[in-house]
Amino acid sequence: MNQTRITTWVLMASLLLSLMGGSEAAVPSSRGMVTIVDYTGKSMEVPSPVETVISLSSHASEILCALEGGDKIIGRGASSTFPPNLEDVPVVGESSYTPNIELILQLDPDVVVADTMISDDGREKIESAGIPVIVDRFSDPDRTIENIRNLGLILGKEERAEELADFIEHYQTIIEERVSGLEEEDKPIVLCEWGSAWKVATPGTSYGNKIIAAGGTSIAADETPGQYVVVSSEWVAERNPDIIVFQVFGKVPPTPEEMEETRNEILSRPGLGDVKAVKDDRVYIITSGIVGGAPSVIGDLYLARWFHPNLFEDIDPEAVHRELLQKFLGLELEGVYVYP
Repeated sequence: MNQTRITTWVLMASLLLSLMGGSEAAVPSSRGMVTIVDYTGKSMEVPSPVETVISLSSHASEILCALEGGDKIIGRGASSTFPPNLEDVPVVGESSYTPNIELILQLDPDVVVADTMISDDGREKIESAGIPVIVDRFSDPDRTIENIRNLGLILGKEERAEELADFIEHYQTIIEERVSGLEEEDKPIVLCEWGSAWKVATPGTSYGNKIIAAGGTSIAADETPGQYVVVSSEWVAERNPDIIVFQVFGKVPPTPEEMEETRNEILSRPGLGDVKAVKDDRVYIITSGIVGGAPSVIGDLYLARWFHPNLFEDIDPEAVHRELLQKFLGLELEGVYVYP
């Protein structure tokens, strides 16, 4: 082959690569499709690894970041503020309950992740634009591992997801094994209020399931399952709970002084002065930052230790929390997430 012909071939090859957008464009895409079945039982096809995600759930956002997918999040619910770098991501709604559909469609993500507060109508509008919507319960201990594996699958981070799942399952197993032999009379009656006074968790709700998993009995065990019911001080006094747990919202935990103020308000409520929980000083404040998502098991450990201090005296939930943050988010533990 003479020099002129060689030069011609080189020029032709260069032109072809230029038309294709460079040598990298000639590499076939490694993206495929994976099947996800969410909490609602809906099966959907999602690109994997996804390039863009909108997360309307703060707990889902934490899992995505723990799985090294935080850079994929292009829109978030307003409560998704942890890890702190999420605050630079545009807000596309206050929560799953109030998404900005128009803005979500403009951003055109590969997938939207929401909790069960999203309406059927909102989900349908997003999906009609060809965007799959994964809906799940990110505070329910029965769904934590499935959530991690599903999000790991769409991110193409299955190995990382298994590392996180193993970490959480280790402590879930400890709780399960230690409370499995308890008789019913050994399980404390727990009043768990979800965000506001007298709003009580029944079995079948995320908090109701947490109470059961930690070896307790919901004060509303005989109410309609799967709902949060509003009760009265007289109702609570009659059922005489052994323990009261009050959850405050906010990914950034309140100060100990603020939590103490909330606890004092509970202790001073009319009609509660004679219930066991108040008389025995077993009233606790827990923040939403450790009841769902990647740190959900931390909240479970606190509940188990409060319910059965003798069974869990060797477990330090704060130390486990610190290890989780360092290992999966590269962060140090700051603030107080329970009181006292």
